Amino acid sequence: MSGKKAVDKVSKGLTSLIDEFSSAVKEMVNAGEATVVELAVGSSRVIKAAINATGEVTKITVETASNVIGTVSEGVVRTVSSKARQEKNEEE
Repeated sequence: MSGKKAVDKVSKGLTSLIDEFSSAVKEMVNAGEATVVELAVGSSRVIKAAINATGEVTKITVETASNVIGTVSEGVVRTVSSKARQEKNEEE
């Protein structure tokens, strides 16, 4: 797939995807929710943006996919560990 037609086709597809993504983020912001948005780019990069309830983008980072997976797994471990501690304290 090469040439001007192929590039135009990809460009139109990306534009449509970006419009859909922007619409979804606007819905969250209109609902007054702060959110973190993550976009996977290729197989090894993730773009993360923090958007506050006013719609202001407060932080943007580009990370490798392995860092994101590590961060997610660390968060799960912390959550499970804290729940286990809470349940243990409630039993005592």
